[in-house]
This record gives sequence, structure tokens and C-alpha cells, in this order.
Amino acid sequence: MDLGPIFDTYDYLANAAEFAGKGIDFSDFTRPPIISILTAIFFVFGKLSVGPIMIVDGLLYILGCIGLYLFLKTFFDPLISFIGSLLFATFPIVIAYAGAGFNDVSSVAVAIWAIYLTYLAVKKDSKYFYLSFPLALVAFLTRYNMALIIFPVVLFILINWKEIEKPRNIVIGLGLSVLLLIPLLFFFNLKFGNSIAPFLSFFKTSGGSGVTEHFAYNPDPLYFLKNILSYVGAASMMMALFTLLGLVVVYFRKRKISSKNNSGMFNKNLFKDYKFITIMILLFVFLVSFAKVHYMISEFIFFIICYVAYLIAADYSIDADTDLLFLAWFMVFFIFQSVYVAKDHRYFITMAAPLVYFLIRGFSWSVRELKVKFKGVNVSLFLLTILLVSMMLFSVASQIPDIEKDNQNSKLFNQDAQTASYWLMNYDPDYKSKIIYADLWSYFGWFLQSDVGKMPVFRNNETIYAGTKDYNFTEDDKMAFDRELNKTNPDYYFGVWGMNFTNYEPINRFGQVTIYKRK
Repeated sequence: MDLGPIFDTYDYLANAAEFAGKGIDFSDFTRPPIISILTAIFFVFGKLSVGPIMIVDGLLYILGCIGLYLFLKTFFDPLISFIGSLLFATFPIVIAYAGAGFNDVSSVAVAIWAIYLTYLAVKKDSKYFYLSFPLALVAFLTRYNMALIIFPVVLFILINWKEIEKPRNIVIGLGLSVLLLIPLLFFFNLKFGNSIAPFLSFFKTSGGSGVTEHFAYNPDPLYFLKNILSYVGAASMMMALFTLLGLVVVYFRKRKISSKNNSGMFNKNLFKDYKFITIMILLFVFLVSFAKVHYMISEFIFFIICYVAYLIAADYSIDADTDLLFLAWFMVFFIFQSVYVAKDHRYFITMAAPLVYFLIRGFSWSVRELKVKFKGVNVSLFLLTILLVSMMLFSVASQIPDIEKDNQNSKLFNQDAQTASYWLMNYDPDYKSKIIYADLWSYFGWFLQSDVGKMPVFRNNETIYAGTKDYNFTEDDKMAFDRELNKTNPDYYFGVWGMNFTNYEPINRFGQVTIYKRK
């Protein structure tokens, strides 16, 4: 709250004001609505401010950590599950955005509960579908790319179909989801004249090639793998190393066992199995075509790979459905985020929860294999727990000051944008009747509580509405800005890039923000 929101969050705040019946004449309903709807509850009972959206985001983050703990406790003991949920909570990439008023952590938090309740619906009581499907819809409406959780959800239901007590509850759960969606579709129809316009906008851009000067443009499909160590922190690396140690120890331990005690039938039969041949072909196609075809093609190929893998495991009485659920969960977002040309470090958050499962699974196995007992107690587990928890807490304690330091420029810009907006309000009390354009328009739309036009960035013959890789504008770029101003012809323009224009003169400056007035 001290640092203040950044660009995207102001759109969600403006939408929340509209949902609360306190519209400010500025909004962007192409944004997913859930975080705005929840924030609107605060606005209904209080004044408009930036704090509530951060509270909502922070509460969802906490609920997500609780949900992950309960989910992990289904497979591991409480202490291991606690380590896993704390690991997720303290991932550097998660800490950096938790409670910031974005929807990255919030959407993952809701998705955790949706998939957890789906698991319970399949394994325990199918009435949990009444909650899991509506929550899956809420996750999607929190961040549209969460629609992809349909792949792990459908996979888990499909491979466990015979275990579901009352499959009709799936239909009821879907029906409840539709009922929740209807009011929102009606609202979108009023705003856009098309009930599904925001969804179409997302799916259109998610499959596009993007513009090369966009700040997040990065066609490298291995981007997230190359940066993964910075996302997960030292405690995760410690777990991975301990798991590797366990594998090495067990390997040498097994070598002492006579080869005659090991059955070679598994491998011999496996290579004759048509399912194994099929999965090898699919894996080859997946790897060769990855990042070269539309991401949905890769998603479907990997879905089939997971299903065939389940069939192979079932032939050898291996219970792999849970592992495949988390694998599909991880890969469905890894595929999408890696193929999508717009990449930001925060997009890795979508993969954080399933990654925790595999880290904890390996850690739990290693602790069991390398256990040191004292009076019947696994001492190695408790010692490692103390070490890991200390590492996680130290990581957070050291990261928080860095977050504040790294965002000082953002904090200063918030203050400049607010001061500049308030100055214009006093300079021209009739400003709401005037046409106003701005760079980074969401800031000024919120502070002015007025409709503010979107001034794009022009860079190397490309028009960008969400920031560029650098702001070293050429003369051609500056002329494009000038042409755009002359075309839109606003009364006032809040400029951030420090330019001169033919028909506009600066009337005041506040830090990075210059207010221009038409001559």
C-alpha cells in the first residue's frame, strides 16, 4: 500500500468503482472481473481508495496457501504439507506479487481450490463438483488464462471415471457455473453489445504473434526454464539437491542387489507394447513441434500423452493419476506461457503450485529413504524442516526491502501522477467536460476520476498500448506522437516521455509528468 499500485491495478480499481455503483467515467471491462467485483464490496461500504484491492489480493493469497496445504495433506503428512505450502508462499516470484493488486497470485489461489475440490469430488464425494466447477469458473474470471485448468481437470475425471459415485453431479456442477456466469454475460452485453467480447479479445491476443517492440516480447520458448532458479529460491534448490542425493544413495544401494532378483519382464514387454510406441511417437511430435505450432495443438498432444501414460502405468498396477494431474497442471501453463510471445517473470506464478508438489514429493521420498532415527523419531525430517523453514523466512526477510527499493520509481511516479492530476483539477474545474489524453492513462483516469483517452507508444513503426522495451525514441517516433495528438486533438495531454509538439505547449511539470495544453 505504501508503494501504491501500478498500471494494470488502476484498471481493476476503476472497474470496481463501476461495479459498486460509484463509477468514475473511466473503466476497462476487457479485464477479468473477479478481483474488481470483490474490491467493489469494500467500495460499497466505504470510499474509493487503492487499499481494498491489495487487501483482496492478499486475502486470496492466504486462502491459496491454506488450500495448497490441505491439498498436499491428502498425500503427505502434516509437517511435509506445511513445508510445501510455506514453500509456495515464500517463492520469490510469488512474494514479489502477493497483495500487489494484480490477479496473478489471486487466480492461482482460486485455481488451487478448484483443482483440490475436483480431486475430492473424484476420490471422496462427487457433490464436491458443486463447488469445484464454479470455482474453476471464478479462477477463469480472475485471470482468463486460467481457462487452461480444464485440461488437468478433465484428464483427472477421465482417468478416474469409474471411481466417481454419481457422474450426474458433474452436470449439476456445470449448471451451477452457468448460473453464476449469466449475470456477467448480461453485464458484458450491456457494455459491449456482445456477451463474450472480453473473452474473444483475450483468446485473440493469446494466439497472436505480438509486436516486437512490446516490453514483454520474447520468443524464446525456454525463457522460464532459464530463469527458474530466481523464481523458486534457495529452499527449493536445497530440496532438489536432497532429492538428488537420495536418488544417488538408493541407486548404489540397489546395485548391491543381485540382478537375478530384478525382473526384466517390465522393460522387455514395455517395448513391445503399442501404447509405449504410441507415447514415444507423441513425445517426439510434441518436442519437434513445440513453439512451432499454435499452443493449443501442443496442449492437446500433451493431454493425450498423459492419458496414454496413465494406461501404461495401469497395466503395471502403478498408481500414477495424482502425479499426472499435477504434471498436466504444470505443463498446461508451461506450454502456454512458453509459446506465447509476451513473457514476464510473473507469468511463472501459474506453474508454482504444481511445481511445489513435485519438489515436496521428491523431498518426502528422500527423507524416507535417508532417514536417521533417534528413539523412533525421524530426526533428519525435523532437522531439515528447521533448516528449510529458516531459509524460507530469511529469503522473505531479505527480499522485502529489495522489493521496496526496486519499486521506488513506481512509487514516485504514483505521487507525480496524483499531484499532476490534482493540479489540473484546480487549474480547470471544468476539466471533466474536456478531452484528456495521457500516456499510462490508467493512473490519470483513476486520479482525475474522469474518462482519459489512451495515448499509445510509437516505436520503430509499431503502435503499442502497453509499454515498449526502451524509450529511446527516434525522430520518426516523435513525429508519430505529434501526428497522433493532432489527430485526436485533446484539450489536455499528460505526457511522460518529455517531448515537444507542434500544437501543444507544456503548462506545468511534476517530476516525470508534463501537462500539455492545446495552443
